[in-house]
Amino acid sequence: CVYEYEVLTKIVLSDPITFRVPKAFKLFKTQSYNALIMEYVIGRYLDNYILNFLLRSNLEAIRIFYLLGKAVRELHSLGLDGLHSSSLPSSRPKLKNEIVELSKKLVTLKIFDDKLFNIILVTVKKANLTDEIFLNANLHGELYFTHVLVQDSDSKIILLDFHNAQRGPAYFDLAMLSTSLYVSLALPSYTLRQLEPLIDAFLTGYYGKGLNAEVVRSMKLAELYVVLREILMYAGALNIEDSLVTSFLATLRIKRLKAAIKEVILPKLIA
Repeated sequence: CVYEYEVLTKIVLSDPITFRVPKAFKLFKTQSYNALIMEYVIGRYLDNYILNFLLRSNLEAIRIFYLLGKAVRELHSLGLDGLHSSSLPSSRPKLKNEIVELSKKLVTLKIFDDKLFNIILVTVKKANLTDEIFLNANLHGELYFTHVLVQDSDSKIILLDFHNAQRGPAYFDLAMLSTSLYVSLALPSYTLRQLEPLIDAFLTGYYGKGLNAEVVRSMKLAELYVVLREILMYAGALNIEDSLVTSFLATLRIKRLKAAIKEVILPKLIA
C-alpha cells in the first residue's frame, strides 16, 4: 500500500497526457495493517474490445491497442524516481541465457519434450536482438490486459495496479501484455493467431516509426522469455496445490502458453 501510494502520487504529479491512473487520496497506516483510499474510476475493460474484435471483427480494438501502446511509451519515459530496481535480464546474453535455463527446467519437469527444447535452443542461438527493447524504463510490472480500462468519454487509457512498478528493460511490460492475452481463459482458445493484429497495433503505438522487423523479432524473443516464466509459475502450482480446480486451471494455462510458443512466437522467430 505504501509503495503503490507513492508511485500513484508521482505519476499524477507528472501529469501524463495519454493515460491516467486512479488518484490516491489517503494512506492509513497502523501496526496491524495499511489501507489505501483511491479514486473510483469508471471505464470499459479491454476484454470488451478484444471479444468484439475476435467474434464480430469490430476494428475499434485496433485503435484502442494503438492508444495503449502510446500510453505505455509515455509511462516508460516519465521522470519518476524511487522505483524499485528489477532483476530482469537487461542485455542480449542475459536474456538468451535465461530462456535456455527456463527451458531446461521445463524439460526436467516434463512440461517440454526434447524436440521443443531443441527448437528453442537453436532459435535462441540464431536470434539477433535490437538494443531498443532493453531501454531502461518505468515498468508497470504487471501489464496484464485486465489492468487496463478505457474511458468512455474520450478513449483515454486508465492504468491500474501499480504495486509492482519498477525500473527495468522496456520489453518486460510489452511482452507481459501479449502474454496475458495468450494465457487468458476468458478468450477463445482458437484465437491465438487472431490476436496478432492487436499486438501489432500496440507495438506500433509504442514504437511509432521506429517499429521494424528487427524490433518485432526481438519482441517475440522477449515474449518467449515471459511465457516461459509464466509456464514455470503454473508448473509450480501443479506441485503444491491440493485443489483439483486450481490444478486443472493451471494445466489449461500451460497448454495455452505452449500453444502460443508453437503457433505465434517461434514461427515469427524462425521466419
